Parts: sequence; structure tokens; C-alpha cells
Amino acid sequence: MPGSNFLYACVAHGTTVLADFAPIRSNANAVAALILPKIPAEDDQKLTYIHNNWLVHYITTAATETVPEGVTFLAITLSTVPRRMPFAYLLEVQRKFNETYSPEQVGEADEPFALSDFGNIMSQCMHKMDAQGDRVETVRQEIDQVKDIMSQNIENVIARGERIENLVDKTDHMNQTAFAFRKRSTALRREMWWKNKRLVVLLILAALFLIYVLIGFGCGLPGWQNCTRGGNDDNNNNNNNNNNGNGNGQAAQMNAYMMDRNIGYNGHMAVSH
Repeated sequence: MPGSNFLYACVAHGTTVLADFAPIRSNANAVAALILPKIPAEDDQKLTYIHNNWLVHYITTAATETVPEGVTFLAITLSTVPRRMPFAYLLEVQRKFNETYSPEQVGEADEPFALSDFGNIMSQCMHKMDAQGDRVETVRQEIDQVKDIMSQNIENVIARGERIENLVDKTDHMNQTAFAFRKRSTALRREMWWKNKRLVVLLILAALFLIYVLIGFGCGLPGWQNCTRGGNDDNNNNNNNNNNGNGNGQAAQMNAYMMDRNIGYNGHMAVSH
């Protein structure tokens, strides 16, 4: 298993290895053989031994009448692997082992590798744990990259002389500028509203004046004499005066005609005598 976080893992009844699995070739099984006799079987334990640059992690199940030497679940990793991973693996292996074998089967297994078939299950659990560890490591690397970027940004800000106080002042200035802009916008909006109203009033006045002029041309400017009662009376008077003048002229003509006839008659009478 290239790139595995584990070097070796086994399940032992006392010092007898019942099943094991090694993803890579190493002498880790020999190290396990040295550690197993030092693990007491009387109590449940969860401990880690340091061996050179390796870590030996184990979980034990205390001995009982059925399993007189107890059961040890052991895993060996490099010192760079966090303890959380191997212990999570051992707990999963312990659960699978207890589901697969009864205490009687374990107690009767005195021969080395008597339960070697369980090595396949140990391999599957190790593959799963390595995959989870890779995802966790990827997330950890991404977090480290983000931390590095943030640290670099902070250093750049400090190098440019930018301080938090300056940023706060700039923020306050921007808020004040925005408030002034809103105030000017409101004033401008009101001013444009009044201009529009004045323009509407001027248009109405201009329309009324145009109507007045058009009607005035028909009624006679500036007094609209042709469209008022007084103008009609004046016209009637003028007509009466004209009629009277015409009558007087005719009377004068009749008088002149009569005078001419009288004169002619008198002259004729004188000649007769």
C-alpha cells in the first residue's frame, strides 16, 4: 500500500499474534514481538510507545475467564502521524473483531495466526483510514496555505504603512462622503422638482395668453368691442345717425325742388299779365 500511514498492525491473544497486516516490508513485526510481552493483560489500556522514529499504539481488552490472556490490538506508524488516526483505526478493528469472533473462539485460539482471515478486514480498515487521512491532510494543507496567504497580506499591509486606525478613518471619511452625497442629491431633486413646476406654470400662462390673442383678433383688440354689449349699442347709434342723415338729405332735396317750381310758376304768371 504505497503512501500508507501505517507500517504494521496485528491482533494478539497475550503474546500470540492471531492476525496481522503489513502494507510495506519492514521489521515492524519484530518490534511488535518485543512490545507485546511488556503489555499487561489485567486492565483495559490505551497507550503509545516510542521506538526510535516509530510510534507503537495499542488498545487492550482485559483478561477474563474465557480469554485468560486478554486481547491486544496494536498498530505501528511513523512519528509524524497524529495519534488520532491510529487509535481511530484500532477502535474500528476492535469493533469488527468483536463482531466477527466470540470470546470462546478467541480463548481457544492458542496457535499463531489462528485467525489469519481477519487480516483482510484489517487491510480494508487501513485502506479506509488512509483515505480519510489523505482528505484530512489535504484540508490541513489548504488551511495552512490560507494562513500563509493571510500572514503575507498582513505583512504587506504593515510594510505599506497601512494601519487599522487609517482604515477606520478612511471608512469614516467614506461614510461622511456618502452622507454628503445623499444630502446633495436630495437638494438637487427638490430643486429640479420646483423647476419642473415653474415650467408647467409658464406653459399654462403661455397657453392662456395665446387663447386670449386668438379670441381678441375676432372680437377686436384691445377692448373686445365686437364681442361686448356696448359695442352693439354704438353700432345701432351709428346706423340711426346714418338713417337720419339720409332722411334730412331727402327733405332738403324736396324743398329745393318745390322752390324751383314756385319760381317758375310765378314767372309764368308775370308774363301772362
